[in-house]
Amino acid sequence: MSAWDPQRVGPPAIGPDDPLAKAGGENFPVALRVLPVRIRNDLQALYRFARHVDDTGDLGNGDRTARLRTLDALRADVHALYDGSRAPSDPVVAALASPIARRRLPADPLLRLIEANRQDQRVSRYATFDDLVGYCRLSANPVGELVLHVFGKATPERVELSDRICTGLQLVEHWQDVAEDYRMGRIYLPQEDLHAFGVAETDLALPSASAALRSLIAFETERAEAWLIAGTPLLASLTGRARLAVSGYIAGGRAACTALRRGDYDPLRRVPKPTSRHVAGAWLRSVARGWG
Repeated sequence: MSAWDPQRVGPPAIGPDDPLAKAGGENFPVALRVLPVRIRNDLQALYRFARHVDDTGDLGNGDRTARLRTLDALRADVHALYDGSRAPSDPVVAALASPIARRRLPADPLLRLIEANRQDQRVSRYATFDDLVGYCRLSANPVGELVLHVFGKATPERVELSDRICTGLQLVEHWQDVAEDYRMGRIYLPQEDLHAFGVAETDLALPSASAALRSLIAFETERAEAWLIAGTPLLASLTGRARLAVSGYIAGGRAACTALRRGDYDPLRRVPKPTSRHVAGAWLRSVARGWG
């Protein structure tokens, strides 16, 4: 990967420590395996970048100063990739060269993903749901926008619908990971909602969810699914492989919501993850009916 060539560099091989391999259970990459190799490789390169940035900003990865320094280096590498001033030093960024050239991907979504992780270094609580949605515009929505660009389908109207889907996906992932995030010092449940449902922050450290927390997670799950549903008109504007891929992302999110319900809205006892069967069922319904 040290020999950077925009015409030849593709995604590196996936090993056990690769960010994409680590992320296999999450909601975004659910549609990858059935797509043609070239499209799949481009999406994998983008998703690998998103995971790499996220791992760099992880609170368990060095101190805050070191994390910010590394995120700044990634941002500089992305700029270098576009202005041609030098070869990117990070191999995950370098692997984006071919997809960027082939798909004419814009820099802004990549930079917003980095900014989301910079924000994670200084913000560990969100006062309102609107504040959290603002964070999702940085941390999740760029992924959907880049996917549309890979398929050559990125119009302002489609990106707006994609943003709703990606915000819904990010929200339900936060609700799945309440316990892990709390152990890492972050709470994504809005403070206004914790107060409204009578949930203390220390309740998130319990071995199982209280009745109040389960009620809150039920409320937030319905809200996340509403965002997913609000974005499903995107499917009517897509055909073929693009529709298949986006249907898969929606299906992953809807199945995750179902998993939270099946787990009695308790993300503390165990992480509520959807089964392959539930994802497949949601995906088939999504493709057939045009919604998730």
